[in-house]
Amino acid sequence: MSQEFQGKVDFRDTVDMDGALGVKGELTVKTVNGISVDSDIPFELLGLAKPWSSNFGGDQVAGLATAATTANVLTEPIIALKCSRVLEQIADATDVPSAAIAAKVFGGTGVAGADVAIGTTGAPGQTPMVDQRISRLTGDVAGTVVMSIAADMAADDTETLILFTGHTFSSSGILKLTLHGDRELDAESSEVFVTADGTDAMTRATVPTDGDDEIVLTDTGDCTILAGSYLYFHSHHATDVTAVKGVIRTTGGTIAVTYTA
Repeated sequence: MSQEFQGKVDFRDTVDMDGALGVKGELTVKTVNGISVDSDIPFELLGLAKPWSSNFGGDQVAGLATAATTANVLTEPIIALKCSRVLEQIADATDVPSAAIAAKVFGGTGVAGADVAIGTTGAPGQTPMVDQRISRLTGDVAGTVVMSIAADMAADDTETLILFTGHTFSSSGILKLTLHGDRELDAESSEVFVTADGTDAMTRATVPTDGDDEIVLTDTGDCTILAGSYLYFHSHHATDVTAVKGVIRTTGGTIAVTYTA
């Protein structure tokens, strides 16, 4: 059930919205002080620029074209975290992200998203890397799961987003994402942050070495990766030189991010 208020509504004191609406649910805000709020990705509520991918990089490049914002490791941790929080609604949605939503993330045409099963140790899924697509991972991780080699985004200035939807690790869980040999990572532009257990306190993971093509997520404590966590990839060249940007938020334990070739 949803409740829509017509016209201006003033809340002059603390309001219990569950009680006000009569049900437990969500309050959708369309405008704040005359500023329209995007219904799919609430950029405006967290002070982020459109498209989503333009928020990386330091102050001198944030908000510019993606090729500029992703070419360094200057992203402020709080901005990277905000980029995760605004994706929670998409991660939790019943339907896969539409092409229109993908366009708001990448600034291009966007393509319809897909849900991709992580799989199991014996039957892993394929690492999802499709240009202009949001791929939502599904399923949990028990033991070591090595997702198979991704398809090649065989062009310069291609980009994709892998979105986590809530995944519990068990039995010393390790998840490995395997990139295509022509999508090897770039040390000078890759940066991934991980949170402490159940908080937003972040640590910048060690950067990859040029040529690494496997991202390893290693659990401690049988943690859960929270919905909205992400790994975003941008290709700086038709072969190799790929940046990964990411935030992995957890509860019940922690995740270490490392890389191998």
